Amino acid sequence: MLPALAKKGIGLGVDYVGESGIILNGGRTDVTGSAGYAHQVAVQVNLNWQKLIGWKGFMTHTAFVNRAGHNLSTDAGDRSVTNVQEIYGGGGNVVVHLVYTYGTQDFMNQRMQLAFGYMPVNIDFSTSPLYCTFMNNSMCGNPKTETKGSAGYSNTPNAVYAARLRVWPLHGLYLQSGVYGVNRGIGQPKYTRTGFEFNTNTYTGVYIPFEIGLIPVFGPHALIGHYKMAAAYDSSPYPYYYEDIHGNPLPLTGLPARTGRGKIQVWATMDQMIFRHGRGLYDGLYLMAGYVHNTPHNSPYEHQYYLGLSDRGMIPGRPGDVFGVVVNHVVASSALVATQKLYYQRGKSLPANALSPQSSATVVEGTYNFHVYQGVWIQPDFQYIINPNLEKKVKNLSVFGLRLRVIF
Repeated sequence: MLPALAKKGIGLGVDYVGESGIILNGGRTDVTGSAGYAHQVAVQVNLNWQKLIGWKGFMTHTAFVNRAGHNLSTDAGDRSVTNVQEIYGGGGNVVVHLVYTYGTQDFMNQRMQLAFGYMPVNIDFSTSPLYCTFMNNSMCGNPKTETKGSAGYSNTPNAVYAARLRVWPLHGLYLQSGVYGVNRGIGQPKYTRTGFEFNTNTYTGVYIPFEIGLIPVFGPHALIGHYKMAAAYDSSPYPYYYEDIHGNPLPLTGLPARTGRGKIQVWATMDQMIFRHGRGLYDGLYLMAGYVHNTPHNSPYEHQYYLGLSDRGMIPGRPGDVFGVVVNHVVASSALVATQKLYYQRGKSLPANALSPQSSATVVEGTYNFHVYQGVWIQPDFQYIINPNLEKKVKNLSVFGLRLRVIF
């Protein structure tokens, strides 16, 4: 039935992802043995209007999810970007959540594409299918210091009004930019739960990313790579962490925080196939690395670095299996840490859900995804988190996880 629909221009996809985990040891308190489960059921509808009515180069894309479950990281006192279940987050505990609905129009023999509608930033910018090799939320979808560093960097499953233009001036080279609304209400329950709140009452500015991408292919085995460099500007006003309205240390004066309009993000990411195992785009061993920087005076995270390997088909006879190992390092904003230290010295509560001044956190993750049947994968996963919640006083966290994915 589905292939018949595809021939008519109707692409329909349904899949389930379930992620379970158990804390082996560590955390803010003794939570050894604490377990959690979260899931997502997703439905995607892609319509090819050239096949449907003859509108050349035009397609529409719509997705819905149902998400529910328990965030295991909160049991350990970790409310940072290093959640051990990436599927937990916006769109939880509601029957249907709208992820996006937008159209794409191709021009110049597919060398230019315009996208417009209701969509998140991360479906186009700083994205890679290799990220969701891993179960930790610091990676899957996009490096999460981008999302937490700026409200303008909207990510799945939360969308905003937006337009994006991509151009391929040369084979293997693209340039893309866009304009996205900054919706500070995304974290509010009505947005997080349904995704169907379309008014702009909580929009505070625009988010403008610009990304250059290079996709080279090396040697007789077609070793493909993906290299990206980008910068983005968020025009919204944000309070400063350290300065009050007069530029003095906020924790000492108790005055309202200084507010400044605008913040900048930059990122550079790469992946490069080192060995090829099959003909597919990702059938081989990939080296992957990246860096993200946020403006420190009004962002909770200043830096993120990652380095990892992803290998599809490493075992002969099992082309659908995927192995991955990655190290992720997240550094707190220097302005936020300076503020926390002053509050801590005075015995006052700290911002960013911290009980002690934050510094950095490192996630070491190893995973193996078994393709057990057509459309079915089972993935055991181990994570070791150094300084959960970016606090040195929190005991390092060991978690065993299990992801199940079924594509219908």
